[in-house]
Amino acid sequence: MALSVSPARPRGFTLTELLVASAIVLALASMTAAAVSASGGHRKKLQTRALISKIDSIIEAQYSSYAGRNVDVASGSDRGAVLRGLARGDLPDQWSVVAELAAKPTSELTPHQQAYVAVWNSLDSQARQGIAVLNSSAECLFLAVMHGGLSDCLDCASLRIDVGDVDGDGMPEFLDAWGRPIGFVLEPQGLQLPPGSGKNFFASVLPFEPVVVTRLDAKGGLIRPLVVSAGPDGAFGLTAGAAPEAGSTASRDNLTNFDEEARG
Repeated sequence: MALSVSPARPRGFTLTELLVASAIVLALASMTAAAVSASGGHRKKLQTRALISKIDSIIEAQYSSYAGRNVDVASGSDRGAVLRGLARGDLPDQWSVVAELAAKPTSELTPHQQAYVAVWNSLDSQARQGIAVLNSSAECLFLAVMHGGLSDCLDCASLRIDVGDVDGDGMPEFLDAWGRPIGFVLEPQGLQLPPGSGKNFFASVLPFEPVVVTRLDAKGGLIRPLVVSAGPDGAFGLTAGAAPEAGSTASRDNLTNFDEEARG
């Protein structure tokens, strides 16, 4: 009598094996997502640094021009004060500066300043109060570059810079790769690089003052305008004078036009 052999049934996965396989898949997916996220973050940093460099070249060209201006003053110290005042009016970093310009006679204003005042005068009192609240420095940066004519172009297409109105007040800002406004500080006396190092990047000597090289007591030399992105976390962590806020570590991922110089 022949014996019949039943075919072996395929063995299914046990619950433990399924759990282990699921854990491995999740771990690989998490590692892949982290790698993709890191790659995307690195790309955004590169894009933002390129943007900051582009804006900085426009601002710095204007700012450096004041050192060679001829002004009728009694002393070198007076000359420095006059040039700082001129730079402050031509490169305002707060709407309050524009408001001060608007109170002056037109004959006392430079062509740049007249353009800013024209924008200011086009707003009603409620709109003026609104724009002074959020993103003031970013909006003034856009105002100077575009309305002040510093970029020698009529729109942003040739600059290839993203523009938005993040706070919805009708005043545009240049945007970094995270879609956030690029900040601007004309005289960042308290800037520390690296952030939190406790060392001021700029010398204590005011801009346009006659100085001896040996008196420059910081790596960055004389004060120059700061162009800054808040970075991935969206927090500047800086006061208006570009000094770190007390106890804040938010500025550690900020991207500035002086980062490369500080590392060199």
